Amino acid sequence: MSQDKSSETTPSIEYIDGPMLPHLLQGSTDTTIPQTTTSLVPIITPPLATQTAASEEVADAQQYLLVPNSQRIIVRSAHHGKRVCTLVPKGDESIHAVTLVWLPVRGEEADNADDEENDDEEDSGEWVVVAGCSDGTLQEWSITKVSAKSNEEVAPRRVFQLTCSKTEDVNMVHLTSPTVSDAALASSLYEEKGGAPLYGLIHGTGKKSKKSSSCVVSCLLPRFDDNGDDQTEGSIDLKRLVPTKTLKSSTSREEKARLQKSHVCLKKGDSIFGLKAAYRPSSSTALADTMDYEVEEEDSNGISQGDLFLVICASKGFVIYRESIKSSSSSKQEDGGEMVHFELPMKSSYQSKEQSAFSSIAISPDAKNLALGRLSGHMEILDDVFDNVAKFLNAQSNGQDVDQEQHPEAVTVRKSVHWHANPVRALAFLADSGRHKGNSGSLISGGEESVLVTWQLDRDFHRPSHFVSRVGQGGILHTLCCMHTGKIVVFCSDNSVQCFHGANYDRLWTEQGIASMMLHEEGVIKGNEKQQNDIKKGPVLMSKDPITGHPILANLPGGKSQLSPGMVHWYDPKSASVVGTLEVSPYNRVSRRDPRVDPNIPTPAVTHIAIGQDGKDMITVDTVWTENTSVGREYTLVGPQGDETPMSVCTSIKFYSFSDAKGRKPDQRKHRHGDLPMSYELVSSMASPHGREGEVCALAISPNGETACTLSRQEDAFRIWSKNTTYSPSGVPSVMWKCLYKVKTPAGFANLLSQNNYSSPGQNLVAFSSDGSVLSVCYGTHVTLWDHASATLLNSLSSAEGIQHLHFLTKDDDFLLMTSESQVAIKSPFGGAGQSCYLGNDEWSVDLSAFGRDAKVSSVIPFGDSGLGAKGFFAMSVAIDNGAETVVMVVDRSERGVASVKDSDSLMYWRIKGGVSSLCVNECIGSGVELLAITEDCRMLSLNAGIHKAKTLSLKSQSTSISRTQAPVLQVGSEVDSQPMKKRKISTMPRGTGKAQQFDTGFEFPSLSGKFITSFLSKRHG
Repeated sequence: MSQDKSSETTPSIEYIDGPMLPHLLQGSTDTTIPQTTTSLVPIITPPLATQTAASEEVADAQQYLLVPNSQRIIVRSAHHGKRVCTLVPKGDESIHAVTLVWLPVRGEEADNADDEENDDEEDSGEWVVVAGCSDGTLQEWSITKVSAKSNEEVAPRRVFQLTCSKTEDVNMVHLTSPTVSDAALASSLYEEKGGAPLYGLIHGTGKKSKKSSSCVVSCLLPRFDDNGDDQTEGSIDLKRLVPTKTLKSSTSREEKARLQKSHVCLKKGDSIFGLKAAYRPSSSTALADTMDYEVEEEDSNGISQGDLFLVICASKGFVIYRESIKSSSSSKQEDGGEMVHFELPMKSSYQSKEQSAFSSIAISPDAKNLALGRLSGHMEILDDVFDNVAKFLNAQSNGQDVDQEQHPEAVTVRKSVHWHANPVRALAFLADSGRHKGNSGSLISGGEESVLVTWQLDRDFHRPSHFVSRVGQGGILHTLCCMHTGKIVVFCSDNSVQCFHGANYDRLWTEQGIASMMLHEEGVIKGNEKQQNDIKKGPVLMSKDPITGHPILANLPGGKSQLSPGMVHWYDPKSASVVGTLEVSPYNRVSRRDPRVDPNIPTPAVTHIAIGQDGKDMITVDTVWTENTSVGREYTLVGPQGDETPMSVCTSIKFYSFSDAKGRKPDQRKHRHGDLPMSYELVSSMASPHGREGEVCALAISPNGETACTLSRQEDAFRIWSKNTTYSPSGVPSVMWKCLYKVKTPAGFANLLSQNNYSSPGQNLVAFSSDGSVLSVCYGTHVTLWDHASATLLNSLSSAEGIQHLHFLTKDDDFLLMTSESQVAIKSPFGGAGQSCYLGNDEWSVDLSAFGRDAKVSSVIPFGDSGLGAKGFFAMSVAIDNGAETVVMVVDRSERGVASVKDSDSLMYWRIKGGVSSLCVNECIGSGVELLAITEDCRMLSLNAGIHKAKTLSLKSQSTSISRTQAPVLQVGSEVDSQPMKKRKISTMPRGTGKAQQFDTGFEFPSLSGKFITSFLSKRHG
């Protein structure tokens, strides 16, 4: 019990969700080099007969999806897509490459299998996941028993240190195995090689030259002995197959031909992005009946058991490396292999060399054909390329004279097809349901268009045979085809994974994670720093939905681009998936005409969202780019070659009402299986709510959902919006929103709102009090308080720095939480330093110098009126070390410092690597709290203090426990007296009769809490 209680009181960080796959454009500097890579791609396992921990009975065969990223490998069920467990590398290392390998089992299981008559070779072996990590290790997990690890983090079973005779600091960046789908084939190859073969590409430093180098290597993974000693650690020696070499443009043809015999030759500026392996047994083996090719059975070195091909693909060419597999009875195994270089230039005059670069690669399941995708959208299928390579290399090894006319690049038949307008990012051969292994007759492709295209290569191949449009909100990154069930699994850049039936293309299931990846690099916006700053999309927006209790996410992933464009997501942290969506701004996913000249048009963005206290009313602000320059604010986009395109950004405000089942009109739209539309109805909408040039920089809604406020820097004014509800004779409500009036910036505050220092996106510059009667509006270093019912300025407060976040806290006293870049202050709306009528000495301000000179507040959230929120607690995140680390803390208003967990010395204080984009309160029960944090790299983390969790996914490298003696001391600064009231300008908007109505500007008491009214009377009437 004491251990459980200690774990509850110790603040912890738990990983919930993040990018499923690495970003295909992450870190791209040269657009001619495709960044999609085969080193971290999803893998589907063969059917596995799993055994649960509670029972010795073998369950039905299950298939799993392995979804790797640089931090972990998510294991999902291929039957429904839900997360099963997480494979986490040892230590704090990054994962660089992943593959699936079959290993025989040694021990009692293998002995029992020998005694029983069983034709299934997989029963005497197991499938394991192997990952190459940043510390030069190879880490292994057994995938057979993952069903017993429900929602747990699984550590590696074995860790091998990689060594190479001529290379130091080995870093495995690509990894592949030739037997990722067939246990019988894997077992045969294991016996012939004497181990499970792995092939990879390593980077390192030469031991003699001390220069960085790369080479293709191989190794054999030993079997795991259940009855042996501890095998958790060991070492594996890598065998160098062929090094890489970058050729200069001045290299002669003869020198190039000589180097290509012993090196993988690359052109200047090129790099290897794909590494694929395929094994073809010879016709003399028992497995040859399922194949359509012939391999020479004998040569001078012994009996051939087949060929192992390794395709090494770069953007400007590829190499096919062949290694002949000899039988174990032969006297000698070959020490190396042979290879053939392909350049395959595009035979078209209108495509540049950059556009003809390779972007994706796929090998047919029967190891016969090779498919290649290009940046131009073209695809090429090389028929019988591996047979042609084998014949060419056999002729060379037998001493025959071969010329360039017999080179595989010259004799291989190429089928060229074209449908995609943008780069082909995903290729996969489909399975043939009539055979155990797939054939080469069908191919699927995908790209930025988010359309899954099917090609029948054996007939009418020049045009697609089937389309599945709008697969995801982002482009297609990867496709998988299960050779056992025929299912098609598609991964999209909006962080979603979907499964389709292989015959009728019905969507069987879908799982949507946090949208976190860019689809493409967007066009450069021409203009000065202020214009660049005005169009920034800001951080992720996250708030709690009062109806469903789930966080609402918008503006994902924040920053330069958005991969859930124009969408609002309802996210369930328990299932780590999106459970509802609302499309605010539909858009065309193919935004370019000519990728060589035209810029990528930025995607729509939901820049602001506000929801009422009961969740019945929701308001969004979105921006949409359009070529119609007569609407919206004008900008200029610059294309890849410097061509300028005039465009406009149109800002719209939209009002939604929640529609329950009672009296609700049936949805006439068609929805596919897996779609998750939410029950919100658009009741009002207005384009350019602050004029053509005006953009919305802040939005707030009153707690009762009856009033809203928007603020615009360009218009230099805020507007008040009001909801009007009418009822039909049958009692059906009709909701309409309209603008009541706008208020120009008061005299004395002019130009403060538009200053660059105080105009960055993601700020909370307007807020309503807890009862909705008072509105606060920020102007740079000043906060103004308004009675919005009569458009009356009540008071103003000031700060030493520009205010970025403003909140009213508890409903009992309505004090203000004001946050600038490096300061936090608690202020009374009408009190002041030394005045006891309202809060009195409870006012305080804090600077963040205790965290360092570069400490900056990135997010602040109050706790509401439940749990710790009733005591005035709030949470904030502070970026330190220039954003390299972020501190998240819960602040106790009364103690003026970091709050502690009840009955414990542990503080509610967490340290997270990288920046934090947004915070949200997920649970606030009693004295415990659970926060949700979204980092700048779009990981969602759970920050828990004092709330018991039945199951957790601990983030060991980031969990912290801080005592009071270790916490930084927050220094309380001097108070700032309230400033005198400023004059204001009021302009009214037409209502009803079409004439402007004058508002009574006489004094009226606002509807406030008791303390607020007492303070107000004291301030105004002495």
